[in-house]
Amino acid sequence: MNARAVAAWSACSLFIILSTTSPVYKLMVLAAAVSVLAAGAGLRRIRALLVAVLFIGAFATLLNFVSAHLGATVLFALPAQIPALGGPYTLEAMVFGAVGGITIAAAILSAAPLSLLLDSHEVMDALPAPLSRTGVAIAASLNLVPAVVTSYIQVTDAQRLRGWKPRGPRSLMEVVVPVVLTSVEGSIQLAESMEARGFGSGARTTMASHAFRRSDWLVVAASGVALVAFAGSHATGSAGDWFPYPTLTLPTIHPVPTAGCLLLLAPVIVWRSRR
Repeated sequence: MNARAVAAWSACSLFIILSTTSPVYKLMVLAAAVSVLAAGAGLRRIRALLVAVLFIGAFATLLNFVSAHLGATVLFALPAQIPALGGPYTLEAMVFGAVGGITIAAAILSAAPLSLLLDSHEVMDALPAPLSRTGVAIAASLNLVPAVVTSYIQVTDAQRLRGWKPRGPRSLMEVVVPVVLTSVEGSIQLAESMEARGFGSGARTTMASHAFRRSDWLVVAASGVALVAFAGSHATGSAGDWFPYPTLTLPTIHPVPTAGCLLLLAPVIVWRSRR
């Protein structure tokens, strides 16, 4: 798959997520992102990511439910004398927190194909030559979290083989310190490798990249139409904004922005057929 096609899909998905307050369209983009990742990377590879996103969404829901004491539908109330926690707990606050969690989850999963479906050099080569240094920074940052997770697993396994057992927060330092040192060592090796290859001394060289195929053009075209349809609907008021306060109401649904969100499922057909 072409890196620029993947980037176009991620950019259009993020635009829709961040430009609307309607939970319906956010949920549609979230479902499309999960489907695309499952088709491109497989459910096994994204299982841990889905669990992490679920926890993040639950935390966002709980945080707003506890901190925002607004809304007309009161579920229960705590005494106002309790600092920070006292006051009414409303259905509107819980729903708004859930929408915030959906937004975060959809944004993470929309950007995830750049790291799960592409190699770092493909992300870098997808950028134009004037942005080559930016591409290097993006490629290195995309590899940071997976590298730290891999290092943590390796260090934990090695410590367990030596008889180490977690005994509370203090015992975690026996794992965290080696992980940090390993990450620093890996960063130094990366810098030395880039210097040995003459990074920054001349024009950027490139590896053979995936050429645009018809399927890639289909993904780009579908993403572009989705963006134009949603932007036009938002500008004309068809994709109306939604706000749960002071009383919870159902969000409106219109066919044009709905069709735009459904177009984000185009990579499912393309990438599944390649597998």
